[in-house]
Amino acid sequence: MAGCGQHRAGVAGSGTAGEPITSGLVADLKRSGFQVNPGYARLYTQQECKDYTYPLLKNCLLSNPAAPYVMPVVKTWPNEYIDPATVNVFGRTRPGYTTTYRLDPRDAIVLYGKMPPPGRYMGLQTWEFSRRGQWKAGDYLKWEHSADRPVPMQYLFDTIPPDGRRSGRVQSTSALGDIVNNVVMQRQSGYSFEKNRYFIITPSASTDRAVRRALQAQGVHGEDIFTEQIPARDDLGQIGPLGMGKNAIDFMTALRYAVPDPGQEQAADKWRKNPPLTVMRVRAPDSLGPVQRYGSLTFAKRMANSEAHLAGDLRTLVNAVCDRVGSTAHLHTGDCTQPPSASTLMPDLVRDFGWTGPYCREIGMNCLGDQQDAAYFFARPLPLDSGQVYAVVDTLGTETGNATYTALSVNDASLNAGVANVLDTTLKGSANGYASTVRNSGKFFVHYFTRDCGVLRGLPGWPKNCTEITTQMLPSHLDTSTEGDPALHGMFIASLRDYVKPGTERGPDSSKLLTPRILTFTQPGK
Repeated sequence: MAGCGQHRAGVAGSGTAGEPITSGLVADLKRSGFQVNPGYARLYTQQECKDYTYPLLKNCLLSNPAAPYVMPVVKTWPNEYIDPATVNVFGRTRPGYTTTYRLDPRDAIVLYGKMPPPGRYMGLQTWEFSRRGQWKAGDYLKWEHSADRPVPMQYLFDTIPPDGRRSGRVQSTSALGDIVNNVVMQRQSGYSFEKNRYFIITPSASTDRAVRRALQAQGVHGEDIFTEQIPARDDLGQIGPLGMGKNAIDFMTALRYAVPDPGQEQAADKWRKNPPLTVMRVRAPDSLGPVQRYGSLTFAKRMANSEAHLAGDLRTLVNAVCDRVGSTAHLHTGDCTQPPSASTLMPDLVRDFGWTGPYCREIGMNCLGDQQDAAYFFARPLPLDSGQVYAVVDTLGTETGNATYTALSVNDASLNAGVANVLDTTLKGSANGYASTVRNSGKFFVHYFTRDCGVLRGLPGWPKNCTEITTQMLPSHLDTSTEGDPALHGMFIASLRDYVKPGTERGPDSSKLLTPRILTFTQPGK
């Protein structure tokens, strides 16, 4: 199967980074009364999305095209309920193993090993995957009638299995805290790429302390250990119930590594295909004493450099793009009005809709893997197969000091999956062709999406400033054989992510950023 790499059972010992401590760690934990189950790490790619996730969930959860994900796979406990509707949901696993897991209050997932080669981002995050419940009609109707909602409704509200109205279980994929990313790691333990680091995912402070003691007994430095705390509640309610039963919430965890440094691409590909990570799940004994649950979820404060002073320049740039596309490519548009129409604005999912883990859990909505490491802008689904050309125009976060890296992405609306990515290294300087009329042109970008970039010949920056969305990348609306929602075939969703404001651990505060514009151009007679 494409992209799986080799499965490694860390507890058994298989040559993974960190193996020298594994046998001693397991022996120490067992002497202390812990139960220990093995696991392994595997790659999750766009192919697994198409082959497994979409067929089972009818939703690829807006997977990020900038990088595949490494997911821990754990052996199930003997009394753990395994939902038949989600077996192999993130790719085929060994019999008796799963990528979605339940947690007893005394449980922990332990993952450690050599981090990937140098790059611009890595981060580990755990989400609530699903929960028992159902949404209220009022909440559903609120978003169904939202004119600027960019995500189709079936991806926001659905059950497990999909359309199982009486299943009693809803898709959640909602955040439980901040990501342990490379900035967090560096501030605690120094530069962490290509270094051994250790992660504990647990709802219990007492279990965390015991596992930390066992790791340190094997020579691991305390500053190299990071804990993802599963909170007992958020500001809108309880997170739970925990446990092995059918009605308990379940979880998923992923490590995302993006944008390897120049010259590191081959090493990065090798690391991803065969992640040198050890995975195990453990359960503390009753003799450890009462479970000490973590308290309430809090997200770190986000900051940003205000871009308000660039608003006039953005309007000038939009007008310049409209004039040039019309005069040079002879394309038509009605999207250059000022003030801009709502249909040309790409809303931010947190700033404009409040889509964070607590809110999504409260109303029974799928949060699509929300996180606090990026400002996250989305356009509505747009058609491609009648000669349309789309221009995305905005500030470039890496040039305004608001992003470590920026990614402009193409998402297949019929799968809700990322399929292509344009990084800030390509976007940088793309507005400089308008410098004669636009102030601060170096702070902006202009990029086009279409089936045929040839229609834009002669525009500033052509062809670098244009991405052709081929039918191999995103099939035509006429292709009835492809996976996905037939009503959304041939449609794409543009998204813009500004990752991690320099000098902070989180994405920029999007309330201080300018909203991207997406302009639709059509060819005469089409």
